[in-house]
Amino acid sequence: MATNPRIPDRHDVPTLQEQRRKKPGSPWVPLGLLAAALLLIALIVWLPRTPKNTVPPSGAVVPAQPTGNQVQFTDLRLSPSTVGDQLYIYGKLFNGGNVTINGLVARVTFSGQNNQPLGTVTAPVEAVEQGAGEPLTQAPVKPNDRRDIRINVAHVPQGWNHQLPEIAVEQVTGQGAGR
Repeated sequence: MATNPRIPDRHDVPTLQEQRRKKPGSPWVPLGLLAAALLLIALIVWLPRTPKNTVPPSGAVVPAQPTGNQVQFTDLRLSPSTVGDQLYIYGKLFNGGNVTINGLVARVTFSGQNNQPLGTVTAPVEAVEQGAGEPLTQAPVKPNDRRDIRINVAHVPQGWNHQLPEIAVEQVTGQGAGR
């Protein structure tokens, strides 16, 4: 038993009505929510959107490019090289397009003894001027023009049947429209 109980004064203990009554909240909470909302609106308005698709110019014209169908090889003949397994293919090139050809790569397919494909080699086509070969960039072939050419095949496959290989156009480059 306590001889001196400390009973609080009635004024120190809040009554039930005083406990249920809400205290006014801090004024900073609504102000913080308002500031956050304003920042969100500002970000939505001023941040960049996805990039706009640019429309190509309406007057853009792509110059005509030469195609393999515009190139014709004629009078082809073989000339073995004195060095290793190298081979020269001589002939004439006709430019049937309307663009000057300044580069040409040929795909040369060699056949075996039973005419089965044995190997394929890609090689640049050179212009032949007075027996010497030079790149087509230095001697371009104008539209409707013929040029003596040479294809230098560096490595002929073993077992080749020594017949004229199949020659196709791999890549053609051109410059401007024909004059």
